[in-house]
Amino acid sequence: MLKLIMGWVAETAGNTRLLWDVLDALGFPAFAVDEAMKVVDANGAVDTHLSYPRNELIGMPLISIMHVPMSEYRMPPGQDITVMKGECMRRNGEAFPARFTFIRRSEGFIAVVENLSEVLKIASRAEQRSREINTYNALSKTLCNASDPRAVTREVLDTLVNVMSVDAAWLYLVDEKTGDLSLWTYKGIEESVFEEARSLKPYECFIGRVLSSERALLVTNACEDPRITHIKIIESGVKSIAGVPLIVKNIDQRGGKVVGVLGVGSRIPDRFSSLDMKFLTSVGNQLGVAIENMRLIERLREKMKQIELINEISSVVNSSLSIGHIFRLVVSEIKRTINFDRASINLLDEEASRLRIFAVDTKRPTRLPKGMIAPVSGTSSGWVALNQKPWINHDLSRNMEFERDAVLLREGIRSTISVPLFKDRPLGTLNLDSIQPYQYSEKDLDILLPIAKHLSTALENALLFEEISREKREWEKTFDAITDMVWIEDMAGRVLRVNRTVSERSGRPALALIHRSSEEIFGALHIMNREVRPRDHAGRGRKLYRELNGFKGEVYHYWTYPLVDSDGNAYGVVNYLRDVTEQKRLESQLVRADKLASLGTLVAGIAHEINNPLGIIAGYSEALLDRIGEMDTESREELADFPEYLETISREIFRCKDILKSLLDFARPSTGNQREINVNELIKEVLLLVEHRLKKWHHTIDLKLDRGISKIKADPGALRQVFINLIMNSIYFMDEEGRIVISTSNSRDVQGRRMVVVTVSDNGRGIDPEIIERVFDPFITTKPVGEGTGLGLSISHRIVVDHGGTIDVKNNEEGGSTFTIRLPAGGQPEE
Repeated sequence: MLKLIMGWVAETAGNTRLLWDVLDALGFPAFAVDEAMKVVDANGAVDTHLSYPRNELIGMPLISIMHVPMSEYRMPPGQDITVMKGECMRRNGEAFPARFTFIRRSEGFIAVVENLSEVLKIASRAEQRSREINTYNALSKTLCNASDPRAVTREVLDTLVNVMSVDAAWLYLVDEKTGDLSLWTYKGIEESVFEEARSLKPYECFIGRVLSSERALLVTNACEDPRITHIKIIESGVKSIAGVPLIVKNIDQRGGKVVGVLGVGSRIPDRFSSLDMKFLTSVGNQLGVAIENMRLIERLREKMKQIELINEISSVVNSSLSIGHIFRLVVSEIKRTINFDRASINLLDEEASRLRIFAVDTKRPTRLPKGMIAPVSGTSSGWVALNQKPWINHDLSRNMEFERDAVLLREGIRSTISVPLFKDRPLGTLNLDSIQPYQYSEKDLDILLPIAKHLSTALENALLFEEISREKREWEKTFDAITDMVWIEDMAGRVLRVNRTVSERSGRPALALIHRSSEEIFGALHIMNREVRPRDHAGRGRKLYRELNGFKGEVYHYWTYPLVDSDGNAYGVVNYLRDVTEQKRLESQLVRADKLASLGTLVAGIAHEINNPLGIIAGYSEALLDRIGEMDTESREELADFPEYLETISREIFRCKDILKSLLDFARPSTGNQREINVNELIKEVLLLVEHRLKKWHHTIDLKLDRGISKIKADPGALRQVFINLIMNSIYFMDEEGRIVISTSNSRDVQGRRMVVVTVSDNGRGIDPEIIERVFDPFITTKPVGEGTGLGLSISHRIVVDHGGTIDVKNNEEGGSTFTIRLPAGGQPEE
């Protein structure tokens, strides 16, 4: 618009009065000057705006009012209007920025003055707004990409320093626990400036007063302001300081909280205007919200980490029943969040009088290893276990609440944290120890307390499992220690468990018998009568007993017992099988011995009673024979047979006496004087006595005598009779060219005593199975009448028993029989 007016002025330059009226109306001071730039006239606005009376201006050089470069006073040729900028001076000496428009006329120029003060103010405000907008945009980008709070705040300070063209910026944040201010970051200033002001309290120093007042404060000259006490500001050269609180408004916009203080500094005195303070306040509020959000996000991340850690530990504690394995996994997970140099679990005993260090994780040397017993009183761990409250000791060297924690301090531990373990009862404590003081805080309890709950459950389960496992091992040992065969089967007849004796006797491992039927166990043991179905009886809640027989003559006692649940329903069967073959043999031997003893007593009495009349009869028969010999019996026909009759009577009487002698030997076998003998030598002597019989029947004897045989204490004559009886029996029951094998060896009986074993085996006809169990009974014989009394084996049995030994017989599979004699060893084995 001014350009249009100037054009009009140029056109009406000849009508000066009209021109002055128009310019007065517009408020523009105007001068009429000659070619020498001296004032020849002026309008009324000159007096109004510049305070110059018109009469004082006439003849005044225009340069005393308008200050512009001299080179610009010359108007280019052919140009009627020119514009230049400079300063215009009022009469009182005040200067203001102005734009001057010169219009050529015939006798000089018209100079019009335009005050630019307001225009420049508007431009400055526009520039300030533009700078604020650019700063907001930069801060918005920075805060939107916020990830690391410290990195974000550094970028904010960089932006402020660059956009506001200041020399320094810094940021203090409020500690949420103590309420004190802590230096967070700074820009454009040396760290030494904050040497004494890293931590400030409210009301302390200029920064603390911004916090306490919760409003922006300005220092125009830091060197003279008494509030600048802790910051070494003079050394830094900073003159002007502005500080604004970082306020986070509440949702209802009524009040809020201060999270920090933002400060900027300039080496120019009185650098910051009210616009700068408003701008910094806006930045501070925005930064405060961003910092609070970042803190919330950080807390959320920490909480998420805690939840993740707790979930991870929850899965860990549910993955195993070994508390040692669980402890190692748990502490490795905890170490991702909480630092420690030593971790441990202490268990409280049932009387709550002692602690046992149950598990330890540390790489440091320690005098508190796993398994050590610690007292409850005087220890922080004991206090936590009894009171079920957590405990943190920030520095053992400064605060020793529990005197017995001194052992930790001696190991270099400075700070500890303990949390209780509880599951229906106090179990103990989880402890973390660090060589650094103030390592643990309440924030760590937020992590450890939920972990302790999961760990308590796992610990209780592990302890119960350990107790059950211990009882299970004891039960298994007891089950396997039973020397009889025991196995358990379900109601479907499947074997669930067998003891070690079953595996040893059947020759099959336990796994090969599991889930098989009991019939397979019977088959492996070669037992007959396998049609027994114990589960049928167990289903009716009844026990079962049977006597079973083996294919090789073994005898077994078999019991079954039902397994009943709490409802009285049978769910399985316990099978108990005892090999009583030896017991039966011993019982048979006892019965036989008892019979033999009774029979011996009877025989001894009868033999004595019969011997006397037999002796008288024998005497009379001999007398009659003598008398008949003196008579002529041939002439008397009635006496011709008497000699033959009397000889028969005498011979049969002496045969009866031999039988009675055998009966007496059976009743009272004499072992004579016992002495140490070598069985091998005794057997060789016996062979000399029967050699002629062997040759007659073309039999052979193989000797397998152990040279290292032990000596025995025995009556040689009695044992010689035993061996002769056995060899003669073998010779009698073998066909021609038979074979007898006699062997000796050292052995031990079931009680560990040293024994000498002698076996006599032949390949004859063997012993009738119907009488083999009674072969040692008196008068049992298979020889024809008149060829045997049936007392030979009975006497042999009696002799062996009197020597403290045993004698057994069995038929060989390939034919014949084998007699086995076991006698106690009385001396050391032969070298």
